[in-house]
Amino acid sequence: MKSALADTKRSSIKISPSWFDSFYHIDGKMPELTRRVYSLTNPVVDKEVEVKRALAIFRVHTGAGEYAPLLSESLQNFLKVFSTKVSVSCVSAVLTEHPEAQFGMLDYIELHRGDKVGYMPCVTSATQVTDVTRAPDADVHSNIAMTSAIELLNLLGCGMPSSFRLFPVYDAPSEEILDRIRSNLDVFTSRYNLAMEDYSSLKIGKLFYGTTAMASTTKEMPTRYDQIEQGMEIIVTNKFGGLLALNLYTLGRMDSENIIKYEQNEVSFASISEARDEAIKNLSEPHFALGKIITKYCPDFGAPFDKNAHIMAVHPVGSQGVFALGSLAELANSHLLVNELPVRNEEIARFATKEFLVENATASVNGCHLIVAARDVASLVIEDLKKHNFAPERIGVVAKKGAASVAFAKDISQFVASKAKLARLTTSPATLQ
Repeated sequence: MKSALADTKRSSIKISPSWFDSFYHIDGKMPELTRRVYSLTNPVVDKEVEVKRALAIFRVHTGAGEYAPLLSESLQNFLKVFSTKVSVSCVSAVLTEHPEAQFGMLDYIELHRGDKVGYMPCVTSATQVTDVTRAPDADVHSNIAMTSAIELLNLLGCGMPSSFRLFPVYDAPSEEILDRIRSNLDVFTSRYNLAMEDYSSLKIGKLFYGTTAMASTTKEMPTRYDQIEQGMEIIVTNKFGGLLALNLYTLGRMDSENIIKYEQNEVSFASISEARDEAIKNLSEPHFALGKIITKYCPDFGAPFDKNAHIMAVHPVGSQGVFALGSLAELANSHLLVNELPVRNEEIARFATKEFLVENATASVNGCHLIVAARDVASLVIEDLKKHNFAPERIGVVAKKGAASVAFAKDISQFVASKAKLARLTTSPATLQ
């Protein structure tokens, strides 16, 4: 996405991809969200929204989405029809095999005037990994989309469920399935006491699960990438990996020959199934403890950061796996030295990579994030994370400022099949996946 957008020419909509966007939290007032959904290939804009900032979700055909020049052309054709200037930071892009299922969605965010008392970060998410054995209208699919967004807001220091607002993005081929999806959304939000606003389905007629979400915090957010210093430590909150089990399970269900291959290499399908069940549970059930831990190490709104008391920066790992370190290095403009790489089910990960069953065995489930802090703060954060069933580890340090790159003390090619992508990750400047 980043590479494709770099090649797009002049457009009134400026997209600078980030994993979140942030607005001020205005005392006693909530921002207004206006949603517009367009055909990606032939957008018709009757009346543009006169709001300067928005979040976006794009669903792109695989033929274009997997090749940057074609994706750039597709986005350029979409963006050129707009004339009102809009800034978009948080954007999600997902692939589809169906050309008619493509769309571009803009959620415009408008603030009210008033006293600034904190921040209101906003994110988008879309279900790309799910339980393929369940029915299309099963609750797990929408739960995963909601939980993914909540997880990102928790990482930004939002830990109070009452401050969350969800704006589901969904679609289905029949009204019967749509009704069940709406019921599933109601059950999920009621269970966790979350506010939800239903803007109706996309009305395209193809299954889709996603959401825009926002929450408030009266603290500063731990995203001071420019204040990261040499010598600060890098923590991973849980081991890398987790999505591997879902991939291996699906491959096994699709072709029993794969199960035979697993067993011949002393990898039992029963253990894969157990790990897969754990991953699905992780992806579909939010854990607000993360937000409460993060906010504990953030200064009050408007107060300066103290490197001896506060987390300096965070970054999600997610499906990027180790490539998230490249993203962090670029944001911090730093050389990261990674001494340890804890991976779930390490032997299975090596086997799957060696057999080219997966491209990236470090792709991770929820709960796996990067935290940068001074050593003493890192020790305190690790203690708190362990109290809430995380398995945090120190994995490296910020070795040098001024050039974005990542160096690994251990051979990570045993967990990532693409040598070309690894070469880009470990070459300065770090290249985002």
